[in-house]
Amino acid sequence: MKTHTMGCPALLLADDNAVLLATFVEMLEPEHRILASLSNGVSVLDRIDLLSPDILLLDVSLGDLSGFDVARCLRDRHSPAKILFLSIHEDIEFVTAAFDIGAFGYVFKSRVAEDLRKAIAIVWTGGRFVSPTSRFTFH
Repeated sequence: MKTHTMGCPALLLADDNAVLLATFVEMLEPEHRILASLSNGVSVLDRIDLLSPDILLLDVSLGDLSGFDVARCLRDRHSPAKILFLSIHEDIEFVTAAFDIGAFGYVFKSRVAEDLRKAIAIVWTGGRFVSPTSRFTFH
């Protein structure tokens, strides 16, 4: 049985940058239940079934596996977790690849402060989210 803080989703965070990971936890913890913060893709694949998050916040560039590889494995395993990518990569090719794999959201790390909470709320309710940019329009 999943337990939610104030009706918010249970989150699993994965990023190979320890400082950013701690920042994300600090930013989200007052409003969300953080199940774990993991530093690599193998840990995500090993623990996601046990942790059973509603949303996986997943860095595109992990140290051992790419976030895309992790997402493909989870899709093939029929994981119910909704994937919200966090990335420094703001190119349309990355955003398109993320959604082609089955992502529900894509937040640019340059816009985490502005977009992350909104993205989580939209993804949680079944919507899709991409950080806004003047470089392209994503539909």
